[in-house]
Amino acid sequence: MRLQLSRNILIITMMLRLFIPASAAPSTAQRSLTFKETLSITQDNWFPYLINVDGQGNIYVLSGREKLLLGFDSIGREILRRQFSKGQGPGEFESLDIAFSRDGRLHATDWAQRRLTIFGPDFKIDHIDKMRFNGDLLQMDSKGQRYYIVYQPSKAKERNRVVLTKCSPSGDIIKEFVDYEWGPRAIGRALYEDSLYRTQVKYVLDAQDRFIYAFSNKYEVYIISPEGALLRTISRDIKPRQVDKDDVDRLLPDSSSKSPYKYIIPERVPAIAGIFPLEDGHLLIVTFEKTNSDNDLAGDLFDIDGRYISTCHVPRYYQWDFLMAPSKSRGFVWKNSFYTIETNLSEDKFWVKRYQLQWK
Repeated sequence: MRLQLSRNILIITMMLRLFIPASAAPSTAQRSLTFKETLSITQDNWFPYLINVDGQGNIYVLSGREKLLLGFDSIGREILRRQFSKGQGPGEFESLDIAFSRDGRLHATDWAQRRLTIFGPDFKIDHIDKMRFNGDLLQMDSKGQRYYIVYQPSKAKERNRVVLTKCSPSGDIIKEFVDYEWGPRAIGRALYEDSLYRTQVKYVLDAQDRFIYAFSNKYEVYIISPEGALLRTISRDIKPRQVDKDDVDRLLPDSSSKSPYKYIIPERVPAIAGIFPLEDGHLLIVTFEKTNSDNDLAGDLFDIDGRYISTCHVPRYYQWDFLMAPSKSRGFVWKNSFYTIETNLSEDKFWVKRYQLQWK
């Protein structure tokens, strides 16, 4: 009798579990992310414009037009100060963009000269590769495959074709993902038409070599496997906020100056400002939405299956709203930390900061 009763209780319990709504079970939808500042670095008269982190957690910052590379260890002590001269000789650059390969070597792209300089652990030149195209915003996966934004001539002479491109370790083009035309459009003699908010390509590689990118002004993010297959698309059916007077005043040139450019002002801002894969497989997407604080950005969190969790407050990193051309984010995620370049309102003082990511 007791055995039969136990069986009946077990059956009823199993049936109840089947009919309990999913919302009643523990859910990641209630989780949010906070940012705890753990490091702040500043110097006099510097202009940090690009940040990267190597495999040991050392922080590298490119500062100013003088092309000064500064390195800091995990507690903020300066460990490197390397001046790159402007020129065409070995170790000299016309333009400069940096990325670290998974083996710790620094790769410095000079897209103006179509040249890639590779430095060893001691920051001495290993070798120099000639690039087959004008490309920057370099990122690399664990196999040494390279991803670039490539600039090519378009049919319209005053415009460029911008192509999100994957290359082999030797620099051969393997795949072109998306492309668009970038630049002002001629509308008459010495007159040009230009969009205030141009189409943007945002892309990043995660720790598993998955390639994640956003293209167009819609809320759409594509996640590609290391083999090139589309794993999933993340989207939200929302309307980005309307462009307001502050947006226009910040981005348009001084109205008193004579300009041959006529700017097209869209009704709404683009949806996505930055993409940051987190260590646990979650994804943080920073948007151009405004928060109640001047010091924060809005960030949407998604779980490993691409489901929306919540919106959190993200520290406002430098030039997050620079929309006039493709540009690297001034934020960077490494392991469980978020690194930023930040500035005051007058942009005369800069900080490199690190935040610990904390779930709550």
